[in-house]
Amino acid sequence: ATGEETDDETLGGAEMHAQVSGLADYLAEDDRDAIRIGRKIVAQLNQQKPAVCLNRRQSPRDPAYDPEELLGVIPADPKIPFDIREIIIRLVDGSDFFEFKPEYGPTLVCGHAHLNGWPVGIIGNNGILFSESANKAAQFIQLCNQSRTPLIYLQNITGFMVGTKYERQGIIKHGSQMINAVATSTVPQFSVIVGGSYGAGNYAMCGRAYAPRFLWTWPNSRVAVMGGEQAAGVLAIVQEQRARRQGVEPDANAIQMMQMMTRQKFEQESDPYYATARLWDDGIIDPRDTRRALGVGLSVAHNVDFISPGAPRYAVFRM
Repeated sequence: ATGEETDDETLGGAEMHAQVSGLADYLAEDDRDAIRIGRKIVAQLNQQKPAVCLNRRQSPRDPAYDPEELLGVIPADPKIPFDIREIIIRLVDGSDFFEFKPEYGPTLVCGHAHLNGWPVGIIGNNGILFSESANKAAQFIQLCNQSRTPLIYLQNITGFMVGTKYERQGIIKHGSQMINAVATSTVPQFSVIVGGSYGAGNYAMCGRAYAPRFLWTWPNSRVAVMGGEQAAGVLAIVQEQRARRQGVEPDANAIQMMQMMTRQKFEQESDPYYATARLWDDGIIDPRDTRRALGVGLSVAHNVDFISPGAPRYAVFRM
């Protein structure tokens, strides 16, 4: 604009702002050095956790079950189910997990525990979501809000049950109650995608759209509106119905090609590295580091007093 001839560094480079303008307080060699400097700066802030937060922490205990075994808990085939409790007992202090309504809505596991000394409520998937499991989750989330207990969601969910029977039973109504509880929760929430996370199940289990404090994924995880096979099947039905409405015979070869391309696209875009490259999560973590990551997240959350303001001004909505 002024016609001055200069180069990027002279005009607004890091060295110029550190040495001449004074805009930069520190000059880092690279990203690693910048993180080192940042840690030293934070160490000088003398930030103290509120006493009301520290008072609720117990002495941390290692899990009774070795977290190294987490590598063998998840089947190589994502279609093979596994018990989410096998993950929980390898994350929480002393592997001590007090389950809430263990006999009701068994496809969703809810319960209380401590992780690195901090009290937590844990919600984990053990199958598809039915009305019973959604109702249980909504009540448990509200109870944790009453006691000001942070929530951890362990996601391995294909979605909500569908069909005439379940629509008549009010699956949409009950599912919306669970999502409402997640959306209006005022305690810190954390999500870990340990398997699949599909469709409305992602919302119900505090997916990215519901702003958990941190959301981590495991390397085997998948995130999509639905599975590739299901998407290919739905699109094939749409193509066939469209052709018949136009009075022509469906092109089987074209439909097969479309299905193949759909499966490939879903396989690529549901990959955890595709998601993390677009900042849809806060990082892919080694399953064995999950306890440490959650412990750090809980410590961060307790830097702010979310306890003293008290519970939400509504009662727990019973089923």
